[in-house]
Amino acid sequence: MRSQFPTVDAAPLPFHPAKSKSADPIYDTFYHNSTAPRLNTNTVLTSALRKHYPDLHLTITATYPSNLLGFAAAGHAFAVPCSTTDEPQSHHRPPSPTALPSDLKWRRYIAPARKDALSSGYLVDNVKFGRFAYTWASHTYILYNVVGAHSVYDEEVSYLLSSSAQANDDLLLAAGAFWNQLHDEILVFDDGYWQKSHELWQSVQKSTWDDVILDPQMKASIVGEMNKFFGSQKRYKKLKVPWKRGIIYHGPPGKSIPSLFSRPQTS
Repeated sequence: MRSQFPTVDAAPLPFHPAKSKSADPIYDTFYHNSTAPRLNTNTVLTSALRKHYPDLHLTITATYPSNLLGFAAAGHAFAVPCSTTDEPQSHHRPPSPTALPSDLKWRRYIAPARKDALSSGYLVDNVKFGRFAYTWASHTYILYNVVGAHSVYDEEVSYLLSSSAQANDDLLLAAGAFWNQLHDEILVFDDGYWQKSHELWQSVQKSTWDDVILDPQMKASIVGEMNKFFGSQKRYKKLKVPWKRGIIYHGPPGKSIPSLFSRPQTS
């Protein structure tokens, strides 16, 4: 998730904060559960959310593969981080020393997808606890993104609140469909996880088979296999089997392996 979000004047949200040390009672629950003998964070926060937002429908989902904040950062929705206070503090009165923040995030460096890229990478906000006013397709939501102890390992979970279960489902389906597609990108597995690289996609668009230095018969065989596969999508669909084909290239350096990899991307 990139740290920049578009600004939007969202419709007023039905917050129902009770007395708490922070501006958000849900954060209080999260904070105390994190600093005390641990209970399942999902169970504790679900109870707190239903108590403080009794008129809204709650949907709980794993942050991935839907990634609602990334969906907004891509320009398909608006996610506005809620301020740490519901009301501005008086300029003549300092905040209470016991006040808690209502958001937690880490600043993280992401390396470029390609090791030889000119880019130096970029920084992202890794949200550990965040509350957002979320707007999509004229619907207004409250979104909590929380990393907590849900099992043996910490897990990132999204808590989505709106006026109806259908509105929540429609948003999750739209976000999931978006992330399930490649948008002028190539998937690259690096640094322990998959990244989508638009830069790599751009770099292979001008690649042709003329760039591949290979035995003519072997090249013709590879081209034939690839063309046959790319022309078989309807048959795979009819047989109800995944349209996938794995090709393993191997050989010493200087044998056009990178060119063999990049050429199918433009087929």
